[in-house]
Amino acid sequence: MLIELDIQNFAIIKSLKIMFQPQMTVLIGETGAGKSILIDALSLLLGHRAQKEMVRSGQTKAVVTGLFTLRDEEMAEVSSIAADYGLPMDGDDLIISREISSKGRNVIRINGQLTTITALGKIGEYLVDIHGQNDQQMLMDQSRQVDLVDEYAGKAFKGKLAEYQASYGQWLKVKHQLEQLRRNAQELAQRQDILQFQVEELTQADLTSPNEDQELSDEFNKLNNYQRIAESANFLIQLFDDDEHGLTNLLGDAQGTAEDLADLDKDFKNVAQSVTDGVYSLSDARSELGDLLDSMEFDEERYQYVQSRLDLLNNLKKKYGPSLEDVFAFYEKASKELSQFETGGLDEDKLVKELEKIEAVMTEQANRLHQEREATSLKLEMAIKKELADLYMDKARFSIRFAKTDTFTEKGTDDLAFYIAPNPGEELMPLVKIVSGGEQSRLILALKSIFSKVEPVGTMVFDEVDTGVSGRVSAAIGKKMHAIAKDKQVIAITHAPQVAASADHRFAISKQVADDETFTKVEPLDQEDSVKMIAQMMAGANVTEAAEKNAADLIASQKIE
Repeated sequence: MLIELDIQNFAIIKSLKIMFQPQMTVLIGETGAGKSILIDALSLLLGHRAQKEMVRSGQTKAVVTGLFTLRDEEMAEVSSIAADYGLPMDGDDLIISREISSKGRNVIRINGQLTTITALGKIGEYLVDIHGQNDQQMLMDQSRQVDLVDEYAGKAFKGKLAEYQASYGQWLKVKHQLEQLRRNAQELAQRQDILQFQVEELTQADLTSPNEDQELSDEFNKLNNYQRIAESANFLIQLFDDDEHGLTNLLGDAQGTAEDLADLDKDFKNVAQSVTDGVYSLSDARSELGDLLDSMEFDEERYQYVQSRLDLLNNLKKKYGPSLEDVFAFYEKASKELSQFETGGLDEDKLVKELEKIEAVMTEQANRLHQEREATSLKLEMAIKKELADLYMDKARFSIRFAKTDTFTEKGTDDLAFYIAPNPGEELMPLVKIVSGGEQSRLILALKSIFSKVEPVGTMVFDEVDTGVSGRVSAAIGKKMHAIAKDKQVIAITHAPQVAASADHRFAISKQVADDETFTKVEPLDQEDSVKMIAQMMAGANVTEAAEKNAADLIASQKIE
């Protein structure tokens, strides 16, 4: 229940504090005085969108604060949400503050602690239910009429609906995977073909090691230089073995001459030894050269193989490299990806079977939801007819009709619609096609009266719900609100004296101008002031004693049970 509403620098409201009471309160005043602005301010405390234009002209910020007291049914839900968001609870009181900066900054506090718009919105659902244009839209939106039936069905039904919706979420996921798989079938097939080609190419290459290219390159260099090696070695042997001028003969002559010198003069002994050592070294070199040349053998086939193999490896490195080690890594990755195709990693049949399994469960769940909705609809039809009778629509016929959807929806497989025949002799037609504005208001009020018994909110706000109806109907609307106020706190904005007369508490809202500033003023009305205000609503500016007596009689008549 809303206990206090404090508004500072919001729209045309400069500073305003209202203390609310239980039961039914009406806000009375001329158009433009600021009645709806009060509702806008209250809406901010429930998580509605804030705009910097809401800040009073010339001010830097607007602040709206509300004090609520929670009943047991609200306390359990709000405490649970508060715990989820780490918000403090102080007994059964809840203080919500909303600060809006002219620069667009938005600060939210619950019981003094900063919090998010999401947390505020969730808590706000259990504090106040504001009837306004959105309710009209919901009633006239056939796709949302199922929500009204579900709301009337109660908590147990909501649990079953949540189970179905969990299955529905899984169904959407698998369905999307299957559709994606089918949509990309050609692309996947092309990818598989590419991978198949790449893996086969690398498999046929029969790669041995990441160093194979370097080893073959060394071997190729050796084979490629064979002819030059052979020519140089043979030339060197000819230098040794030439009959006339060969190194062997020349070295023999040199060794003999050096030895002769040593015999002639011992000072040449070292020279002779050096020459002799050189002769032996060159002789060994000739011998090794001959052995190497004799062992050399050029293998043309091997040469061609190495050359071809190197060309293959270099080509693979260009495609999958740059190094042979990178080629090995690519081969491993491609083989793994290809195996997903081959082992059913993207198995359409598997997804189809999984989808069928989920659909079987959902069909069962949806059937149970349908059965409960049908039973609930019968009870709701009777309740609505009774409420409409109280609002002078006793001849109206109301029915909830069911059809089956083509596929699963978030709500199940029910496509239901509200049908009504407001007057005798008329055929039942969809509500969205034939109900007038006044009939819409009464139907909404009938629904609110019904749902007030099952909704956890402690406060219900009606914003000019009496628009477009006659005085007799306004009186019935006032009594209906007063009846709702037995269980809930009711706050109503009205231009109808009959509704104002039904209230337990009344406030007069007026627009004042002082010091070139416009602001809204709210004053509580006692019994005497209430009679004068309602008399003015009935008679206009010239209030007579007779008008005041009529107003007093109206107040008394509206309280008769």
